[in-house]
Amino acid sequence: MKYNKIPIIILFVAMVSLASCEEVIQLNLKNTAPVTVIDATINATSGKCVVQATLSAGFYDNNNLTRIQGAQVELIDGSGNVNLLNEDSAGAYSVSQLKVREGEILQLRLTAADGEVFVATTRAPGVVPLDSLKFVRGFGDPRPTSAPIYLINPKWQDPTGIANYYRFKVTKNGKSGQGSFNITSDEPFDGTEVDMPLYRYGFEIGDTVRFEFQCIDSVSHSYFSQVNDMSRPSFVSATPYNPVGNFDNGALGYFGIYFSEIRDTIVSVRK
Repeated sequence: MKYNKIPIIILFVAMVSLASCEEVIQLNLKNTAPVTVIDATINATSGKCVVQATLSAGFYDNNNLTRIQGAQVELIDGSGNVNLLNEDSAGAYSVSQLKVREGEILQLRLTAADGEVFVATTRAPGVVPLDSLKFVRGFGDPRPTSAPIYLINPKWQDPTGIANYYRFKVTKNGKSGQGSFNITSDEPFDGTEVDMPLYRYGFEIGDTVRFEFQCIDSVSHSYFSQVNDMSRPSFVSATPYNPVGNFDNGALGYFGIYFSEIRDTIVSVRK
């Protein structure tokens, strides 16, 4: 069975300003106390864990975030072994050569210099191999002299009876597209052969493409879904809020694990 219909989730990066013809409307918003923000991921394929720790900025502050330096960051694997992350630069921590098993539960613990502790736990996803990658004719400029547009079309076999989550990252001619949270769950196609053209990306013959097929955990899928929803122009909420992650003690951000498979190719048409 093939599944060819899927909602395409696109991350929009938008800044909203309110203005009239005579003056700019300045909203009377109060800044809140800075909150710890932790962005932590493990690439289980390469065996590397990367953590970025900062403090949130106020609504009217500039984009120069305060980096959390001098923290102790520990990764505890399913056997209770503790890996201490190195601080590579201000607020950036990492550790390599990890061995992560499918279904393994891992915990990340960050202890700030002031003694405050933040903990997150997640389960490593299963590995689903990418069977093939091809390009199919899409819809482009209808003028006869225009170059035809092609869509990237990954294909894989989704496991039966297991909740799986996927993320697609595409680089075209060395440049990544804006808003790369292109994700899906297998709820609509559990246990089937998935043959899915991605309609958000358009290519021409000769384009160089890097396609990354990620198997992500449920925490990452939930977090990215919230970010995508909040970034839609039609999104309306009575009370502003941040995406909910899996860190405790009021920290924002998330700790996620993914397996990655990368294919490099050039767009061509098979005769």
